[in-house]
Amino acid sequence: MLLAFLALSIVVITLDFRQDSTGPLDRAKDISSAIVTPIQRGITAIFSPVGNFFSSLRDLSNLQEENTELRTQAEVMEQRVKEADAILVENERLLELQGLDESYPTMDRLSARVIGRPPANYKWAVTIDKGSADGIESDMAVIDPDGLVGKVIRVDDNTATILLLIDPQANAKARIKGEAYAGAVGGNGASEPLTLAFIDTEADVEVGDEVVTAGYDQGVYPPNIPIGTVSSVESQEAALEQEIDVEPYVDFTTLDFVQVILGSGKRDIAEGK
Repeated sequence: MLLAFLALSIVVITLDFRQDSTGPLDRAKDISSAIVTPIQRGITAIFSPVGNFFSSLRDLSNLQEENTELRTQAEVMEQRVKEADAILVENERLLELQGLDESYPTMDRLSARVIGRPPANYKWAVTIDKGSADGIESDMAVIDPDGLVGKVIRVDDNTATILLLIDPQANAKARIKGEAYAGAVGGNGASEPLTLAFIDTEADVEVGDEVVTAGYDQGVYPPNIPIGTVSSVESQEAALEQEIDVEPYVDFTTLDFVQVILGSGKRDIAEGK
């Protein structure tokens, strides 16, 4: 059978080579082409829209994903604008109250020993050996000789819980020392620097600048308590704020004794003190 097909192929090739353009083989090819070409065109016309339909489905899915991502980005940017507006209002208030910058050194303080870590929802918190019997109340600021430690979040008769500034749920209004613009400093854990947020991209911030409490944080933190120094500054194109890292003065992993500022706390503002 194979030899027969081989012989037939040789004969056809020989005839096709020897014949002129009007030979029977050429006419057969023309006839086949005339029959097959319309069929091919018909098949293409039928299946091409099907291919385009599935391609459109893929494009629609991609567009939906991009639309969702853009909506999320827009919501984040809108929230950032609202927070930045709030900071601007506080900056104006800070300029009006510059005379209170040195208030915290004159306030009464109570020294306390760190005695452990509480079983609480906060990752970075400590327990001290003084409580309500000693005059401590919630939201009082806590410092050590190096700077800001955090604030009181729970008080019992003879103990209190301190939320450390490095906890991701902690934050304090802060500013670059000597400057009026303010932001909020928050924690990222013991092994990470603090983050100073909501500082406008036009603000002149440099590595090594000192960061202190801005005060007027609903009365929790008095102004001008040392926090740390700027360790890195980045400003992304089209961003509303700078990305600023702050190396804290306090070593939160070796806390032994702290001081509670008895004159601080939200109640001071409420009572007009």
